[in-house]
Amino acid sequence: MNTYKNNIPSPYKTRERIDPIQEEIAKNAGSFNLTIVTEQDFETMKLFKNIPGFVAFKTTLSKENQLLSIGYGSAVLNRLNKFVERTVLFAKNSSLIDAMVRSTKILDALSIMPNQKDTEDRDTEGRDFQASYTEDLPQTATEKQRNFLSKLVEKCDEEDKEEYLSALASPYLSKFDCSELIKKLMPVK
Repeated sequence: MNTYKNNIPSPYKTRERIDPIQEEIAKNAGSFNLTIVTEQDFETMKLFKNIPGFVAFKTTLSKENQLLSIGYGSAVLNRLNKFVERTVLFAKNSSLIDAMVRSTKILDALSIMPNQKDTEDRDTEGRDFQASYTEDLPQTATEKQRNFLSKLVEKCDEEDKEEYLSALASPYLSKFDCSELIKKLMPVK
């Protein structure tokens, strides 16, 4: 408990700040029920039938009866690689690893489903950022402003006319800049 002065309890309840990184880690931590089926890959073995001692496996990885990925692994038994048990295990494990790697490439395949509130918060945060970002950008001058400015430019003397025409020709002429030029060229009453 926090104390205000020596042995006097503080009237304010403080809350520990949660580290945002730890918060995200907690959201993504959990257990998954995955189904892994490993079988001999006869199709691949038919393709490589000319290689003696060729072993191939196919591993399917699924989550809640939805297929996530299929991984393939193979190895060759020969005089350099003569340990049968190790070679077969290597082929099987490589197909399992291949299936796992391919499943992580599917976005959000292994992620825990987010809370509805979290998703809504992220959506509104994105919209707020996008709105504030676009509000800060200068808006281009309207056609009405450009037409009025061109009429004013026609009436001014030749020396200044070039400068104003180049500003008017710019596609990036903002509303603010256009109104400033109009104020500058308007006759004083």
